[in-house]
Amino acid sequence: MRTSVDVESNRKRSPGAWIAFLRFWLRLFNMLLAMVGAAMAGYAIYMYVKFRDTHFSPTPAPAPNLSLEATAGFPWFIFAFGGAGVFTLLTALTGLSGVNSNSRCCLGLYFTMLLVLLLGQLALAIAYFSDRSWTKKLPHDDTGEAEKMKKFIESKLEICKWVGVGVLAMQVAAAGLACSLSAAQQRLMDDVSDEEDEVWGRRRPLISSPDRAELGEPSGPRTDPWSSRMREKYGLDTSQFGYNPEGGQQPVPPEQLPTADSRSRYCAIM
Repeated sequence: MRTSVDVESNRKRSPGAWIAFLRFWLRLFNMLLAMVGAAMAGYAIYMYVKFRDTHFSPTPAPAPNLSLEATAGFPWFIFAFGGAGVFTLLTALTGLSGVNSNSRCCLGLYFTMLLVLLLGQLALAIAYFSDRSWTKKLPHDDTGEAEKMKKFIESKLEICKWVGVGVLAMQVAAAGLACSLSAAQQRLMDDVSDEEDEVWGRRRPLISSPDRAELGEPSGPRTDPWSSRMREKYGLDTSQFGYNPEGGQQPVPPEQLPTADSRSRYCAIM
């Protein structure tokens, strides 16, 4: 049979279990996201090295030209793809840092970065699958990687759609977990603060005990047999009690004695 103490202890442990559950899944999602970002950045480095080795020329570079035609030889697709991978990796590392350090500041920054990543992916997906006329305005990619990526997506369109939906769902779930974890940590901190205030309020004496020097009593513990037994058996300091076995009951100050008017209001039985 469960007692009220067990129910209370389970209630107090439940926030910790919920936080552990959120941290586990958020850490798992961020590890997968970090793997995706690292793979994108690594593949971008591979494409850049391949492009540099293929198009390396010892001839001196011409004067800089900022026209659109001059950007044709610039590997913009490689840098865009690698930048997206690096940003994804940094987002995942920020989330892992917030989970491991229980930092609500890191979790807030992670949520913001994840929101930017989600909006960028949604905008790119909508623009690609709805209207492709904007792709004609992009500069020519001499690396050929953009055309390879386009042909691969078109050949595996159904698979790419499901993979994209899965990645978006994972990121949305990670954003929800980050918000839930931040709220749960704040709630746990508030509960701990309330419990500390409650315990301190119970332990704090309602009335401060008067100084023994003001009462004219000698300082130090009492040495009478009764006080010694109370101190050894219960750990009580009998010097804080009003009753003194050696000197009898402490005299009541005159200002605390009941007046005739107050005595007339006492019960007759008393």
